Amino acid sequence: MEKTRDGNEKPQPPAVVDAPDGSANEGPTVPAAVQQNVRPASEAEYMSGWRLYMLTAGIWISLFLSTLETTIVSTSLVSIADSLSGCEERNWVVTAYFLTYTGIILRAFQGIGGSGIYSMVLFLAPKLVPMTEYGKYIGIISSVFALASVTGPLVGGAISSNTSWRWVFLLNGPPGFLAILIIATFLPASEVEAGSGIRARLRAKFSNKTLRRVDILGAISLLAASVLLIFALESGGTRYKWTSGTIISTFVLSGLSWIVFIFWETYLERTTSTQEPVFPMGLLKNRQLASMMFTTFFIGFPFVSILFLIPQHAQAVYGMSPVRASLSVLPLLLTSPAATVASGVLTSTFNVPPSYLILIGAVIQAIAVGLAITIPLTGYGISAAQYGFESMMGVGFGLTLSTALTLGQLLVSKEDAGVVMGALTQIRVLGGTVALAICSAILSNHLRDTLNGVLTPTEFHEITESLGVIDRLGPDRGAWVRLAFAEGYRKQFQVLTGFSGAAFLAALFLISRKPLNVRDVAKQRGDAANGSSSSS
Repeated sequence: MEKTRDGNEKPQPPAVVDAPDGSANEGPTVPAAVQQNVRPASEAEYMSGWRLYMLTAGIWISLFLSTLETTIVSTSLVSIADSLSGCEERNWVVTAYFLTYTGIILRAFQGIGGSGIYSMVLFLAPKLVPMTEYGKYIGIISSVFALASVTGPLVGGAISSNTSWRWVFLLNGPPGFLAILIIATFLPASEVEAGSGIRARLRAKFSNKTLRRVDILGAISLLAASVLLIFALESGGTRYKWTSGTIISTFVLSGLSWIVFIFWETYLERTTSTQEPVFPMGLLKNRQLASMMFTTFFIGFPFVSILFLIPQHAQAVYGMSPVRASLSVLPLLLTSPAATVASGVLTSTFNVPPSYLILIGAVIQAIAVGLAITIPLTGYGISAAQYGFESMMGVGFGLTLSTALTLGQLLVSKEDAGVVMGALTQIRVLGGTVALAICSAILSNHLRDTLNGVLTPTEFHEITESLGVIDRLGPDRGAWVRLAFAEGYRKQFQVLTGFSGAAFLAALFLISRKPLNVRDVAKQRGDAANGSSSSS
């Protein structure tokens, strides 16, 4: 065992499941590298009883607030853009949040909190319950997405229509403080300190030993690479020409930041450092893990984008109010959490291999997003067919996103499960953020090309600042502008269909002769549901 500079044992890189013949993941056999770190079920330590219930409640509230912040603005963006006089910059309200989930500064700070909440939930779940109960536990936690996804657009639309949009960002205060108290009280800093008092736990959470493990350079380089890339994609062709020095230099700096990130993470993984890499590059040596990374990345493109494109499409093309537009996305918001819960039951109770569900979900998603291209360019409301397409999208998203996390836990040891799930979350959010930037650039460039000569420069500028100006253009020119918006949204769906197809192709590499399932891996690791509790 290698030693770190301070004499402690260095955490080993994630152990992946390999087949006996040396090929990656061709069977459910857990390798010796993983089995060495496995304790018998009788020695497994998990939380249970009222402490687990209280901690789960705190996690549920925190995750609800985090999810609410990603959906509540979907029907408020137009109102926010109208107030700030910047329709072209409205997506930065979302991308600023998502960039730190891995122009509005405080919104970015909210994203820092949201990223920590979501990542920590994924990190904690495998440590709170045994593997055989993980799917069910995630299903319970995932119910938060159903409530937050449904209430977010509705509340956002109601706030935008009846009061100031600023209340969209002020709702988290009281419940957030309650969640902090619950989690600080019941969450142990580690399994060893599970029985310690509250003061001891807080000291452990913020000790120098804990802070020295943080990969600061990796986090900064990853954030810089992402922000620079999104800025270039958002601003290219709109605020700056694609050939301008600003855009070219931004792309170059983003590329250099990615290079620094990759080399630094590789260095940390190979040296005796106390810092834990943000993204261990050794994960990509395994075929199924690498395939899952690419699949999750491309699935993030339509998942995040469509959640915002559908309400905006309803407001720009059909002239709906924010409240009415919020209802247009309900089929997707209802079916996605339902499919997420169902996938947890299928993998845990019925022992369905997660790779099967991911592949099926990717197929459904690609078909549904492709069918969205057929949405009529003109009309007075949303068709029944569109609601059907949204329902299919929700099923596809629900079957893939949480199931990828379950499969990630099967491919590595328990100690490395949090690292893998954090990496999967990071790359999904990055994919969604890149997609939002690309879609924004597509729509802005299409409107500029199509409406050139139809509107005066002043009128075009007014439309980019507020969609309400469309109604003042008269019936003929107003219809032309709405048609231009509809064509732009169709182009966005065409691009998202291509990325959905890429997700399906990446998912094909998850296929193996003997796919992993929860029951077999849990049995070989001795991770049974009857382990003793450390906190009861």
